[in-house]
Amino acid sequence: MNTTLPGYVEVAVIGGGPAGAVAARMLAQLGVTVALLEAGQHHPLVGETLPPAVRPVLDRLGLRATVEAEGYLPSVGSWSAWGDAEPWGRDFIYSYFGHGWHLDRRRFDALLREAARAAGARLVTGASVMASAPLAGGGFSLALADGREITARIVLDASGRGASFARQRGVRRQTLDRMVALVGHVVRRAGADEEPAASLVEATAEGWWYSAPLPQDRLVVVFMTDSDIAREIGTSTEGWLDRLSAAPHTGARALRYGAGLAGPPVIVPAASGRLERFGDVDWLAIGDAAATRDPLSSEGILIAMESGLDAAEAAARALRGVRDALPAAAERREAGWREYLALHDQYYDMEQRWPDARFWQRRRSRTLQAAE
Repeated sequence: MNTTLPGYVEVAVIGGGPAGAVAARMLAQLGVTVALLEAGQHHPLVGETLPPAVRPVLDRLGLRATVEAEGYLPSVGSWSAWGDAEPWGRDFIYSYFGHGWHLDRRRFDALLREAARAAGARLVTGASVMASAPLAGGGFSLALADGREITARIVLDASGRGASFARQRGVRRQTLDRMVALVGHVVRRAGADEEPAASLVEATAEGWWYSAPLPQDRLVVVFMTDSDIAREIGTSTEGWLDRLSAAPHTGARALRYGAGLAGPPVIVPAASGRLERFGDVDWLAIGDAAATRDPLSSEGILIAMESGLDAAEAAARALRGVRDALPAAAERREAGWREYLALHDQYYDMEQRWPDARFWQRRRSRTLQAAE
């Protein structure tokens, strides 16, 4: 692995998650000099499912065969007890793209970073960007925590929810809700029947549950709720199991599969939110740095990868003199956010079983509120 920090690159990508790694690989494939600055901090990772629609993205990156060779667990469908007590959904056997995958996220993210390095991107680990400053002739100077510096004509901020570079530019973050995820991993019981490799979503009065099998003989079981409700539950196994008892389908799945939790539940931020603006003529926020969406869609990784591709192509055009290339990409993010808000309201309006529960009241759409 090359950890030497160059003095100058055409594009610096801050953050080595899916958005940043995909952008760096694509830029390198386009012949752009690029550094992928990976801080190396290991935060809990919740998104573990790649939907079938990721295949065209993998094809554009030249990575479909690489991902298929990893032996990830095929994702064969998605089911929801949402708006009704009985689950409904679809099998991916009917999908045009075939099945998706349930991932080992750390392994998958490392695969994407290595793919960027193999394409020619300079992968610099332990590179935490602490400060940045615009240069008189255009571009930015980036100061790392260890005292090193790098300059770049364009910066792509893929630093996650913290959006560190955008915040250094004075851009604030707007939050839509207070969602958090209480994440538990159920260890597979010896002799347990093989659990269907499908995701399951189940609504309850205080939030909703997500579960899916993982390649490591574990079932991830996540309770999505608001931070104030989560504080009342706490992170004890007992409180988490008490809420699980209100989700009959998810609870039954965990009992069939498991021999207990691998450890106490972990709370992970999951709020929807966005930056006030997504970029300028010489920088662009991508992935979670730009916007975070409700995990209900189960497409967070795909959206991050798509944003990385789009940003790379926009940055390459900007380097060729197309001044509005990055602002146009920012406008595409604005349009995507508007579409997301409409879908968010549509999905939450489907669930009407607990109209007086605070979790669901907070998610009543503007359309329903105006009708009253």
